Amino acid sequence: MKDPQQPLGVSTFAHGRLLGGAHDHGSLALTEDGHLVVTVRGEMMSRTDGLLLCSDNVRMRPLNWRMQGREVEEVFHRLAAIEGEGYFVLGREDEQFFVVTLERDLCFFVESRLWALESTLMWDVGTLPGSRGDTQIQLVRVAGEGRIAMRVPGDLVTIKVTPERPHRVRTDAFVGWVGHVVPAMDDYKDYLRCEGEGAVFVSLPRDRERPGAPVGDGAK
Repeated sequence: MKDPQQPLGVSTFAHGRLLGGAHDHGSLALTEDGHLVVTVRGEMMSRTDGLLLCSDNVRMRPLNWRMQGREVEEVFHRLAAIEGEGYFVLGREDEQFFVVTLERDLCFFVESRLWALESTLMWDVGTLPGSRGDTQIQLVRVAGEGRIAMRVPGDLVTIKVTPERPHRVRTDAFVGWVGHVVPAMDDYKDYLRCEGEGAVFVSLPRDRERPGAPVGDGAK
């Protein structure tokens, strides 16, 4: 019988720790430690921040913004077009990745929180109405069928918004929404008032320090 305390041979150890299993589960998947594995079979859109490793048969090129369905000259400073047949791994660093599938949904995400999306999805960029200067919030509208990956500082939760029950959300915790939600800059500094009907994505802080909530008709 093999001694359980005996270290594994290096070849056995290496074959048992192959990363290959992670990118056999679709275009966007997570490792056991929460890093993002992006598998490219043709084209993907992704950020390259936190790139840990990359197979040598994928190419990256700048990605132009799309506004109202058309490309414009301005280049995306975060998302890039990734082409070829291969994969790469992005580190979660001190944040968390979340992968979700759109099923003919229409969603809006804060541009700095969107990390990758499949080429089957339609997307364009814009700005949250009423946000400007230091408070400007860049948005990416995503529609169709396919996977997207978000990276956020804390736990990702959703809150239900209805016409009878709007909510206020801190701008630094606001990640996006699905449905007929209408977010707008609130009279309270650093908050958005979310009305309409749908679900709002919110990143909750991981530490015990929670900012005080504003008092008003949206925080009943």
